[in-house]
Amino acid sequence: MRVGAHQSISGGIYKSIERALHDECEALQVFVRNASRWESKPLCEKEAEKFREKAEVFGFSNICAHASYLINLAASGEEVYLKSLKACADELSRCETLGIPYYVIHPGSFTGSTLEEGIGRIAASLDMIYEKHGFSVMTLLETTAGQGSSIGCAFEHMEGIINLASCGEKIGLCLDSCHMFSAGYDIAGDYDSVFGSLFEKFGDKIKVFHLNDAKKPLGSRVDRHAMIGSGEIGEEFFRKAVNDRRLRDALGILETPVGKADTYAGEVSLLKSFRT
Repeated sequence: MRVGAHQSISGGIYKSIERALHDECEALQVFVRNASRWESKPLCEKEAEKFREKAEVFGFSNICAHASYLINLAASGEEVYLKSLKACADELSRCETLGIPYYVIHPGSFTGSTLEEGIGRIAASLDMIYEKHGFSVMTLLETTAGQGSSIGCAFEHMEGIINLASCGEKIGLCLDSCHMFSAGYDIAGDYDSVFGSLFEKFGDKIKVFHLNDAKKPLGSRVDRHAMIGSGEIGEEFFRKAVNDRRLRDALGILETPVGKADTYAGEVSLLKSFRT
């Protein structure tokens, strides 16, 4: 596994690569625009060029982007749904321009409808976007903790979306250790069974792994990240994950609650030290 972290794009998106290099990251996750607003200024070509120059050195294949938190492709309300379609297409376009190969997105929430309808809307939305724009970027559905009506807390949700979508070859998976644990998958106590099932279902579609410990217990359905080894999952799981040969090409991305003044250097170093 290539170990890295989600880095800030403050001061310019290319600055994220500088921060990743400072922290001795082998992998990087970024936002491609403001993650808490529907509208964002266009991507500056000069900034994009700087990013691509630095990515040549860092390695384009070591980079993924994370979608805005506002996007909900399962939304039953027309206004939010149409805004989500537009924002998702815009972010995928930015990934394409920057040369980022993977785009991680929370599947969505089916509030106001049913789970089945929500899964269907996500698949149809991705089909519309890829059919219209022909993006080469791969969209990765992120596993979720199962809060409220969120989709993605069960592997079957992801299977359903991929199987329904005509663009299924453009859809992959992003795992999140905190989310999986909170959703009830005992990745700490039953690693072999959980990951055996995962790889049987998804194989090489697993491209990114968010490496977060969990503040809440197994099955809590509460998404609260903790520092590696200091939460309910514990250090042993992360030792297994970084040494799992099935994950050797995956991007391992830290999203742990480091302070604003801190960097991910310490946790990147800790994960690397687990390698055998």
